[in-house]
Amino acid sequence: MTPAMIITLTNSKGGVGKSTLAVSLAVEWAVRGRRVLVLDADPQGTTLAWSELRAAEGLGGPTVLAVGDNIRTVLLEVRHDWDIVIVDTAGRQSKRVIAALRESDLVLMPCTPAGPDVWALAETIEVVREVQAIRDELRAAVVINGTTATKLATTAREAVSGMGVDIIATIARRTAIAESVTSGQSVVEREPKGAGATEIRALADAAEALVMEASRVA
Repeated sequence: MTPAMIITLTNSKGGVGKSTLAVSLAVEWAVRGRRVLVLDADPQGTTLAWSELRAAEGLGGPTVLAVGDNIRTVLLEVRHDWDIVIVDTAGRQSKRVIAALRESDLVLMPCTPAGPDVWALAETIEVVREVQAIRDELRAAVVINGTTATKLATTAREAVSGMGVDIIATIARRTAIAESVTSGQSVVEREPKGAGATEIRALADAAEALVMEASRVA
């Protein structure tokens, strides 16, 4: 069986939407018929709480498991049982993040257009590059998240581009995305024809394409 595509979402700055993107992508891939596992490595347990709310509402979908410092062992154990494994990490760099990156195919680094979030991204990129030095098949990309049609968003994209990492997608700040997650859903379920769902689908497509491109090069 082909090993799972493992994707880690991380950023040393909290509040950039890692958990929201993790569950949104998980549901999108589940809708596509993929077997999806989400590993919640954040002690706050946001993704796990989302899954519990989802179960209470009688909704099926991605499996979510809480993991701790044993995350690398867990990834090695589950990678042949799922099509896609998504790791949601805490808003800081830790040994859990390093362990997840060492087994991942792709790391997505969500970043809002706010100045402090963009500045903090540099720390995350440095950690990723350290892992890439020993595992060059790890691909990395930034997701500009929670944008508005302002000069701030443009400035943020320019700053991120200057850090030498590709921007894989831009997700606008949308009420539908936030409301769907707080109700145990995803925007691709709540408003499947809406702009938010379209953006999540585009992100899922881009993530898969990047991993497939890396496998062809290897």
